[in-house]
Amino acid sequence: MTSPEVAAIASASRELLSQGDAEGAERVLTPILHELRTDAPTLHLMGLIKKAQNQPADAERYFRSAVAHALSNGVYYNDLGVVLQARGEYGEAMRVYRAALALAPEAAAVRANMVRCLIAANDLTEAEREARAYVAAEPDAESWTLLGQVQRALERHDDALVSAEQALKCAPRLRGLRYNHAVALERVGRNIEALDAYERLAKRDLDTPELALHLMRGLYSVGRKSEAEEVGEQAVQMWPGSTALHGALARMRWLRGEGENCAALIEEEVLWRRPSDLALRLAAADVLHRGGHLEKALAVLEEALRFAPSSPALVSAKGIVLDEMERSAEALEVLQGVAAAAPASRSARRNLLSVMMRAGQAREALAIARELRAEEPDEQYLIACESTALRLLGDSAYKRLCDYERLVKIYDIGVPQGFFTPESFNAALADLLRTQHRQSAHPLDQPRPNFSRTSRNLLTLSEPLIKTFLSAIDPHVRDYVARLPAEAEHVTRRRSRHHRFNSLWSIRLIKDGYDINHVHDHGWISGVYIASVLPAERARDPHAGWLKFGEPNRPPQRCGPERMVEPKTGQLLLFPSYFWRGVVPVEGAERLTAEFIVTPS
Repeated sequence: MTSPEVAAIASASRELLSQGDAEGAERVLTPILHELRTDAPTLHLMGLIKKAQNQPADAERYFRSAVAHALSNGVYYNDLGVVLQARGEYGEAMRVYRAALALAPEAAAVRANMVRCLIAANDLTEAEREARAYVAAEPDAESWTLLGQVQRALERHDDALVSAEQALKCAPRLRGLRYNHAVALERVGRNIEALDAYERLAKRDLDTPELALHLMRGLYSVGRKSEAEEVGEQAVQMWPGSTALHGALARMRWLRGEGENCAALIEEEVLWRRPSDLALRLAAADVLHRGGHLEKALAVLEEALRFAPSSPALVSAKGIVLDEMERSAEALEVLQGVAAAAPASRSARRNLLSVMMRAGQAREALAIARELRAEEPDEQYLIACESTALRLLGDSAYKRLCDYERLVKIYDIGVPQGFFTPESFNAALADLLRTQHRQSAHPLDQPRPNFSRTSRNLLTLSEPLIKTFLSAIDPHVRDYVARLPAEAEHVTRRRSRHHRFNSLWSIRLIKDGYDINHVHDHGWISGVYIASVLPAERARDPHAGWLKFGEPNRPPQRCGPERMVEPKTGQLLLFPSYFWRGVVPVEGAERLTAEFIVTPS
């Protein structure tokens, strides 16, 4: 076969691939491949064909061959990097991308792929550096959008908004960029402007479920609740399989007082049109479970299990609901079945711990908790379960783990720099926190009435008052760490010369609001600062609004609170993150806190 004939066949194969016919492209190219086994363009073409066929191992092999026969072609390196990245081999993919960039420094696609690879590898610091280099080299809509994506992942939402604005300036008519800009506005709390942008986009075309969901949430947050429901009803007709849309609409209806009928639209959808859609059935059960309609949630799950009797997600959800219905023996049997079917699953074994202890199997729960801790020794929930099991068994080791008198410390932070009195500081901090609740604590996301938690990590706020607050509490954190007793080994063994604030958020409770008993799974030292307390004049419960320690979320018998702390404005509490703690229902007008986690560094 002559060279012109070979070239024509390769060209035909490339044309078929460009038309989306990868199989046809392979059939055309394969007969001449042996003649061109050292021809880099042909090897690269076969790599592209294999990539289009979702055969990454073969694609990698052909791309490596193309690179080997054309060491100076940056395109080949780039395409090899894409395959490596898709396979999760991020380190090698980055080395290949850097080689591609050295060969073709003007190639914007390589820079974009590098940023995406670093995001996928969760190396966000390096991703931001490369994204900024991309913007400097090619300041266009794509580079600014990628930089904004990294900044959002870092929860630097003010910076992400600036990047979204720059991207929009580059291409003001692009609908996707207008949507991204609206999302960025929402994330910095400029909700009215964001809603206006969503409405203008939807007026032209309600074209994606994501836009519909943001529009629903935006309307709801400003009190236009009936309009939000109308958008939701329209959206679930357009995208009937969207669990996010169905879930948000059902939540709105529950908050309106629909009770267990809040999930009627989901049930109707799965009954008549999508009977085997397990995700929708699970969404219905989740909404009902969150609303406290346990009998109905159980019925929905049991109906779903008719279609998928061995689904781990459905069976686990059934076990959790049974447990909350005080049917611990049944719940344990169900959850043990899940664990037996997937013995390597950590989550399946983890789900057993709480229900085992309520079913009288504390010794078995202790063994599982310790097995799991052998792999993750610092997971705070496992330490909490271990300590609860020791308590139930009457083991003296419990007191070393949970010495609430010695390990819960209360500090007075005094007057922070820049303020004349503690009262002026607390008033300023409380005002800032209330603003964050208005901006970033969406009512649809809150787990219960009269409870509000900010969704944004407040460490990312560019507010001088946050830095003042951290500077004021840091000496007390250092004092607490330095004074940890040696016998509190689960805390002291992680002690190092340095620590860092890992996250910071705020919780606001108003009349009848409460916080469930919980731990911070990935913490070390937890802190609560009382920014404002407005108690009731005549409280029915003398402990209303108090912080309680030692009571698990679903407490077994004889496992009530072991220490109670009355909240006072200006009070800082520090304690190990594995301590169970919650808040007794509030009877006054407000209980406002700044809460944080400290980890070793």
